[in-house]
Amino acid sequence: MKLTEIFTILGLTIILGCGQTTNDKAKNNGKDSTKNESEFPAVNDEFSGYLDNFKKIELPITIKGCNISSDGFKQFDMNRFKKYADEYSLAYGQIPTNGNYVATITLGAADCYLPVLTTYKLNGQVIDKKTIAIGGCGSDCGFSCEEFMTFKKDFSFYTSDTISTYTCDSLGNETPGTYEYYVIYMKGKLLTDGKIETTDEIKQPLQGRKNEP
Repeated sequence: MKLTEIFTILGLTIILGCGQTTNDKAKNNGKDSTKNESEFPAVNDEFSGYLDNFKKIELPITIKGCNISSDGFKQFDMNRFKKYADEYSLAYGQIPTNGNYVATITLGAADCYLPVLTTYKLNGQVIDKKTIAIGGCGSDCGFSCEEFMTFKKDFSFYTSDTISTYTCDSLGNETPGTYEYYVIYMKGKLLTDGKIETTDEIKQPLQGRKNEP
């Protein structure tokens, strides 16, 4: 090969390489990237203000909704945060996550406080929201219940309502043969994309009577 041909080939290689680098820079300057806003969104001031209502808590946690006092938990300013929080709910805590999202637990007002798990993108957009409680409590004659929820370090959770019930006569006494004792429970898991996976509720009869050996 002649020397002039070698120089010609080298020159073309350098020119093509520079052209490729220039094109790559132009794409980056134009924000042509495989990463999109849903993966790396900006955190806005409004959402940061909402999260300030929550204490940061570590897993595992256990919540007994019928034994919770509202003292120590903030109620949200609905004029500022109505797009994030339900009315009359309380800020229980912000928990660690296993992905690039935010997770909070609020307490919904009912006969007992019911934990509500909500996940958000970093810009405050809701990914998923579920009440992680059975919510079967009431105040009828002969009826008692016990709401329970535990959230483990592996981001799985278990929630149940243990119920004791019987039919009352006109004097408020137990009608023989009407007593029932059972638990309703549900399991679930927080996934790495912020989705909340749950099973169906399962009812299981219990032996004996509540608070009796």
